Amino acid sequence: MRFIDLFAGLGGFHLALRRLGHECVFASEIDEELRSLYRTNFLEAHGLIHGDIREYKQKIPAHDILCAGFPCQPFSKSGKQQGMLDKTRGTLFHEIVEIIEQHRPSYVILENVGNFERHDGGRTWKIVKESLAELGYQVRSTEHVGSGGHGLISPHHLGFPHTRERFFIVASLGQLPKDPFPKAQRDQATTLEDIVQLNSELSKEDRKGTALSEQQRRCIDHWNALLARVPDDIELPSFPIWGDEILATYPFTKKAPYAFTAKDLREFVRQYRPPRKAMKSQLLKLLPSYARTEECKFPKWKVDFIQNNRDWFEEISPYMSQRWIQRLLGFPPSLRKLEWNCKGEDRDLWKHVLQFRPSGLRVKRYTSCPALVAMTCTQIPILGPKHRFITQIEGLRLQGFPDSHKLPKKRDAAFHALGNAVHVSVAKEITRRLINAA
Repeated sequence: MRFIDLFAGLGGFHLALRRLGHECVFASEIDEELRSLYRTNFLEAHGLIHGDIREYKQKIPAHDILCAGFPCQPFSKSGKQQGMLDKTRGTLFHEIVEIIEQHRPSYVILENVGNFERHDGGRTWKIVKESLAELGYQVRSTEHVGSGGHGLISPHHLGFPHTRERFFIVASLGQLPKDPFPKAQRDQATTLEDIVQLNSELSKEDRKGTALSEQQRRCIDHWNALLARVPDDIELPSFPIWGDEILATYPFTKKAPYAFTAKDLREFVRQYRPPRKAMKSQLLKLLPSYARTEECKFPKWKVDFIQNNRDWFEEISPYMSQRWIQRLLGFPPSLRKLEWNCKGEDRDLWKHVLQFRPSGLRVKRYTSCPALVAMTCTQIPILGPKHRFITQIEGLRLQGFPDSHKLPKKRDAAFHALGNAVHVSVAKEITRRLINAA
C-alpha cells in the first residue's frame, strides 16, 4: 500500500511501514535538518520529502494510509463553528482533515502524547474523533485505564526497555479490527543491558558528550552517603524527599507563609540571618520556592508532602550530620530533592537509572529507561552502572531505530528529535494489526 508520513521527524512511521512492505509516496517535515536527514536515511524518498504541510499539501498524491504524529494544539472556541470541521480551523490537525477529505485514504494512524485524551478537558480528542467520524471513518483509540480502557501503549509493553506511554488513534473506511492495539505484556521482564553500548564502543566524542559534570557526580555521591547510613529497617519514602525541609520551621498547616506579616516571617527564617529591615518579599525568598507561593493556604497535597518530609527527617535525624546537611544546602534547589522509585532495591544510586529533573534527582530501576523528553535535553537518562548519560545510539535503540540511522549532529538536537520520534516497533505492530485484520 501507498502511505504518506506527515510531521515525519526521524521517520519512525516510515521505517515501520516500510518493514511491512508499504511504499512512501509523500512526507512532510518543517525542520530543515530533519528533512535533510530523512533523505539520507530513506534514499527512496529523496524527492518525496517536503517542508511545512500548509505549503505543500497540494502536492500530496493518492495514498492508502495516512500517518501523522501531529502537534497537540487547543482548538479555538470562537468562530462560526458550523459543524465539526469548522472547529479545527487554525490548527495543524485541520490540515490532516483537509487531506483526508480530499484523498479518502483507507486507513489513518495518528500518534500523540499520553495525555492527549485529557487535553483541554477532553475537548481536543472529542473534536478529533468527531471530525474523523464525520468524514465516514470508524475510529478507535488507546484509552487510559482510568477511562475504562486497556491503557496507553509503551515500548516496554512489547519488550523494549523504554517506558514511554503514547496515545494512538486508528481510523478506517471499512470495518476496524476488534482490537487494533497490542495488549500490554506488563509482566514482561526488560533490562537496559539489552541496549547499552560497551565502553570500548564509545568514541572520544561519545565519552565527552555523555560525561556527568563534577557537580552532578557530587550530588549523586552525597545522597548515596545518606542512604548508606539510614538503617534498612527504616523505609525510604515513596514521596519526593525535599531536603529544604530538614531545618525548616515555617508554618504550613493552617496558613501558608505568604499569609503572615513580615514581623512573623522574620521569626521563621532567623536561621538564614535576614537583613534587619528586610521586607516581606525579601523574607519569602529565603524559603524554598514551593513555600513562597502567593497563596494564603497550601493545597492538601503540599501540606501532606511537607508534613511527611519533616516526619521522615525527624526519624532519620540521628543519621544526618551537620556537615552533610550544610553540604546539601550548598547544591542548587533541584539537587536538594530526591525521588526514590526503587522500593525494595539496593540503596546504591549508581546501580539504577537516574534523571536530573526540576522535581529532583529521580531514581528508577535498571529495567527500563524513562521516556526521552523532547522539550528539554537536561533530563537525558543516566545509566548508573556506567556512570554516564545514555549515548545517541542507545537513544536510537530505545526508540526501535537501527544504529545506522542518522541523527542531528548536535547532541541536544539529536535527543530533541528522539524525544519527538514515534517508536518504530510500536508503530509497526499497530499498523500490522490494523491492516492485516481487515
